Amino acid sequence: MNNCIEKFKNKVIRPAFIALLVALTFAAIEIVAAERNFSVPLDRLKAWSETVTTSLNVEILGHSKVHTAASDCEMHLGAKMPGYKGDPPGWVLEPMNLCLEPLPGKSTPSKKDWESFGDDLKGAKIRVEGVPRIWPEHLVGGGDSNPNHALELHPLTRLQHGSHVYEFSDFIYAPQGLEGISEKTIRSTLTDIDVSVMEKDGDVEIAFDAGNIGNFAVVDLSFDTSSIKQMDGGFRMDGQVVFGRKDGARVSLVTIAGSEFGKTVGKLKQGKAKKNTLEALVLFSLDPVALYQAAKDSHGKEVAVQNPIQLIVYGQTDSER
Repeated sequence: MNNCIEKFKNKVIRPAFIALLVALTFAAIEIVAAERNFSVPLDRLKAWSETVTTSLNVEILGHSKVHTAASDCEMHLGAKMPGYKGDPPGWVLEPMNLCLEPLPGKSTPSKKDWESFGDDLKGAKIRVEGVPRIWPEHLVGGGDSNPNHALELHPLTRLQHGSHVYEFSDFIYAPQGLEGISEKTIRSTLTDIDVSVMEKDGDVEIAFDAGNIGNFAVVDLSFDTSSIKQMDGGFRMDGQVVFGRKDGARVSLVTIAGSEFGKTVGKLKQGKAKKNTLEALVLFSLDPVALYQAAKDSHGKEVAVQNPIQLIVYGQTDSER
C-alpha cells in the first residue's frame, strides 16, 4: 500500500509541483519584461531637453548588416561613450535609409559598401551627432552591434572619423515598404504605459511599465503651428496621435534640421495655417523634457511622468523619393 502511495506522489504530485514552478517562473518573466528599469544622468536629461540633437565622442564596438527597407533600412553601430554613467552603459547609433542611399563618393546604393564602412569604424574613436532616443527595448542586447542599452542616437545625423565627415540628415525620410507596428501595438504603446522617475545624487532611475512596446510606426498626427519651437538640431512641438474623430493620445514631436520633413515644418511655422494633420513615419522614444521636469520634482521620491512619449518624425508617408 505504501509503495502505491509513493508511486502516486512521484507520478502526480511531483509533476504538478514542477508545473507550478514553471508557471510561476514564466509569470515572473512576464513581469520583468513589462517592468523595465534603467538610469540616465540628470545632467544629460537637462541637456537633451534643451535641444533636438546632441554630439558625443564614442568608440565603435561593431556593426550589424544593412537591413532591408521593410525592416528599417538601417545599419546599427554599437558604441561605448567614455564617462557615460547611465545603466546600462551601451549606445547604438542608427543612420537611416542606408539600404537606399549610396556611400558618399559612390553613385549606386550598395549594402556591401556600407558594411565595409562599418568595418573601417570598428575600434575607432569618433565624433557623432543625432537625436538621443531613450527607449528600453534592448536593456539586454547581444553582440557588438547591440550592446545592453537604453540610449541611441536615432537617427544618426552626422559622423566624423578623423578628417572625414559624413552627413546623414538628408537620409531621413519615410522609405517605401517600412510600415512599422500594428495599430493595436501603437495604441498599447501610447496608452498602456506608466513611467516614473526618482532622482538621487544626480542619477535618475527610470521605471518603465508597459506591455508590448513599439519601434517605427505609421500614424496620423495632428499639431498646432503655434506650438512649434525651433531648437538646435530641429523643431519641437506638441502633438497628438489621432485614432478617430474623438480619440487620440498626446505626444511631443521632434523633427530634424536638414531632413525633408524638418524643412516642411520650418515652412509651416512661417505659414498662416494653425492646425496641421498628416500621416507620417515616426519612431517611439521617451521625452527627455518630460523626464527632466519630473526628475527635478523628485527629491529622492518616485514621481510619475506625465505624457512621457516623444515621437521622432521621419517624414510623410506620401512623400516622393
